[in-house]
Amino acid sequence: MLTQYTNQYQQTQVMTSSRVQIVVLLYDAAIQSIELARAGIESSNPKEKGRFLGRAISIIGELNSVLDFEQGGEIARSLHRLYEYMLSELVTANARNDARHLNGPLRCLTTLREGWREIVAQQTRMAGVR
Repeated sequence: MLTQYTNQYQQTQVMTSSRVQIVVLLYDAAIQSIELARAGIESSNPKEKGRFLGRAISIIGELNSVLDFEQGGEIARSLHRLYEYMLSELVTANARNDARHLNGPLRCLTTLREGWREIVAQQTRMAGVR
C-alpha cells in the first residue's frame, strides 16, 4: 500500500516539475540506486546489486541520450564523457563485484546534482522577483 502512495507521489512530482527539476530528480534516483547497489555488493546480494546497478545505468544512459550537442556545445560534450565514464565504472563494478568502482560515479553525480540544484534555486529566485 505504501509503495502505491510513493509511486503516486513520484508521478505527481515529475508531472509538476520543470525540466531542470526533473534532471535533479534523475540524479537523485541514480545516486540512490548506486548506494543501494553498494549495499547489495557489501551484503553479497547479487539480485539487489544487479537490480540497482541496472536502474542507475538506465538513468545515466537516458541522461546521456538526451544531450543536445548543437545547443549544449562543450558542456554537452563534457557531460557525455562523464556519463560514459560513469557507465563504464558501473559495468566494471557489476562484473568485478567491486564497490570501489561506484565511488567515482557517486562523486560525479553528487557534484552534478548540486550544480543543477543551484540552477533550480536561481530559477526560483528569479520567478519570485517577477
